[in-house]
Amino acid sequence: MALGSTRWEPIFRVLIPAGDSGILSGAMLALGRALGETMAVTMVIGNSSIISIYLLDPAYSIPVLLANEFAEADSKLHIGFLTYLGLILFGLTLVVNIGAALIMQLINRQHKV
Repeated sequence: MALGSTRWEPIFRVLIPAGDSGILSGAMLALGRALGETMAVTMVIGNSSIISIYLLDPAYSIPVLLANEFAEADSKLHIGFLTYLGLILFGLTLVVNIGAALIMQLINRQHKV
């Protein structure tokens, strides 16, 4: 800044490029945590098992469905279905984490050049 740059030039040309891997890592960790979050999602999306065609109507998410129904599951089919949903949730979280790792490698490779 002593050489005549504005306040925003060092931010956009130095600080953000130096910290972009940390910023992206934090965002991906937040996304992974939000995918598995149960109670906050339950309160936000309405906790309704009725399927609707409208995006803003109350609904269920996979963690909410697991939390609400696993204690009352009595048949083997129901328990198997809920276990399969848990596997799908694990797969989604794994895909998000692998995607974050690949993006981080891409960003690190660009910084080395």
